Amino acid sequence: MEENINTVTHNWLKEEIKKDWICVDATMGRGNDTYFLAKRCQKVIAFDIQQEALNATQKRCDGFNNIQLHLLSHDKMEEVIKEKVDCILFNLGYLPHFDPSVITKPKTTSNALIASWNLLKKNGILIIVSYIGHPGGQEEHEAVKQFVNTHSRCIKTYTYQTKENAPIAYYLKKES
Repeated sequence: MEENINTVTHNWLKEEIKKDWICVDATMGRGNDTYFLAKRCQKVIAFDIQQEALNATQKRCDGFNNIQLHLLSHDKMEEVIKEKVDCILFNLGYLPHFDPSVITKPKTTSNALIASWNLLKKNGILIIVSYIGHPGGQEEHEAVKQFVNTHSRCIKTYTYQTKENAPIAYYLKKES
């Protein structure tokens, strides 16, 4: 049985994350990444454009005082974040069990990835999970691949070997 792609990305981070880190969840969704980060780092700044995502994340992260939730597109993160960060996670696509037509898009994702790169500290980590199997997913994945191929050496990738149009996770480290 193949590991869940989000479990894989969390395991990648467990190897490196430190308690004093400042992290960003660029696509908060149901709050799973925000929760994972909040348990392990100093501060988490999370973004989503859907009120349902913000509500789900607030509920999931109840009791944490080290998170900032923003009802804002991930491509606007530089308007909010005024410090360098250690790690940024993207879980692209759409919010499961809600309107599947509300998806992350190639243009805003490309802009958000560039903003992320600008915000990362030296040796900062960028993890991108790109979902290909939904309408618009393949086009967005092309934008992700273009970013990955032009901005860094990708350290790790993961996908399900047994599924067609399976999501792909990328692990990048900013070397300078």
